[in-house]
Amino acid sequence: MRSADFHYSHLMPRKPGVMPLDTERTKSCRRCGAEFVTRSAAKKRCDACQAIVDVNTQKKANERLRARRAAERAKKGGRP
Repeated sequence: MRSADFHYSHLMPRKPGVMPLDTERTKSCRRCGAEFVTRSAAKKRCDACQAIVDVNTQKKANERLRARRAAERAKKGGRP
């Protein structure tokens, strides 16, 4: 008998079933508190707040990229 033949999956808690896509649920936005209707189980913000968060996230990513490129240029000794 191999170790792969014996496992403990019968002792693990069962996962909840996948929610069908045709059902809608009402959620509260974690940023502004507004109620919105969605089909997604993972969505946490209304569309307006999600757009704002996406813009801020992209700005931060661009700043990190610029800082990394500037550090690489400084490490090489400036522009050729």
